[in-house]
Amino acid sequence: MIGRASPPRIITIPSSDSAFRQHVERLRAGHRLESPGQLESRLRRLFPRIVVRERALSGEPPSWYVYRDGGWQPSGTGPWWQSTGLPRVIVSLDGWVTEANATARSLLGIGESEVGVRHFTDFVAPGTLDDALALFGIVDEGHELTATVLLRPTSGDVVAIDIHASRDGPQIVGLFRLAEGVETGFRGVPVAEPELTCVPATDVAFLGYAQLALSRMPEPTAEGLALRLRRLYPHAHVEANERRWVAVRDSEDAQGTTPGWWLDARLPRVRYDAEALILEANEAAQALLGSQLVGHYWQEFITPGTSEQVTAMLAILAEVGAAESRFRMPGAGGVLVEFDSYTEVDGESFTTMIRPRD
Repeated sequence: MIGRASPPRIITIPSSDSAFRQHVERLRAGHRLESPGQLESRLRRLFPRIVVRERALSGEPPSWYVYRDGGWQPSGTGPWWQSTGLPRVIVSLDGWVTEANATARSLLGIGESEVGVRHFTDFVAPGTLDDALALFGIVDEGHELTATVLLRPTSGDVVAIDIHASRDGPQIVGLFRLAEGVETGFRGVPVAEPELTCVPATDVAFLGYAQLALSRMPEPTAEGLALRLRRLYPHAHVEANERRWVAVRDSEDAQGTTPGWWLDARLPRVRYDAEALILEANEAAQALLGSQLVGHYWQEFITPGTSEQVTAMLAILAEVGAAESRFRMPGAGGVLVEFDSYTEVDGESFTTMIRPRD
């Protein structure tokens, strides 16, 4: 009986890039890639310089050489990522861009207010999401990455960048630059955007936020959309059925609301401007949140990690004029309070009525 031939040995170059080596080995283990050309094509979705070559010597098992940079490269004058003035981002371990200098924001095509709102997968080329997530996980494990990869700024034009990424405690630090000598008209593999409906249908703020989150995803997944929604709506989940998705705001056991509940004058009431600066707050609101409100910004009181979402929500509320929704935030003593809210907009002024849920 003739045994099955052993798979070829994989040799990655440069050998010092452990993150790249881990990615190649896991990719080959998880996919049926039977020739150097197949492996090269698969890797080029994310690494545009990749070259894979086979070496078969008599008496030796075959080996595949995977050149990250298209061939052997000299060490040069030193690590390029130690230069000053490079685009620099910091990403949380769950993937949110928490810091980005002005150069990075310009290259990504985002404003300062979008830092904290954007997930790193907002900038992957369509068709490369699985590979990008796998590579992020490898860097999260502590492997430093230095490579040329594809990036999709908000303009939609895919560009090649050199990137150096490493874990630094509870975050990942990335430095990058535009790659030289890589021409790409690649815009990614076309990915159809699903038809989205939201439950409850009456919450136009939730609908607007879900639509905004979906529009920022080059390669939408139900899990990715739910991850984004839960930054503001902690019970949100997404039900996917082919190309029809339903974003559900609340858990199954959550009860609905009584129409017109916000007309009760005894409820906590807060008025604020378009920058979220609180201008008025009644006694009920003061008691609920347990601190002085007037003269402070909403961002000072909401759940940590969601402050940048306030800007996006204010824009949605200003567009729709009035909305009933459901959120949660720290109340008196720091305990999270889940509440129904009704917000109406009058010019540059926003007024929110709050009803804590039992």
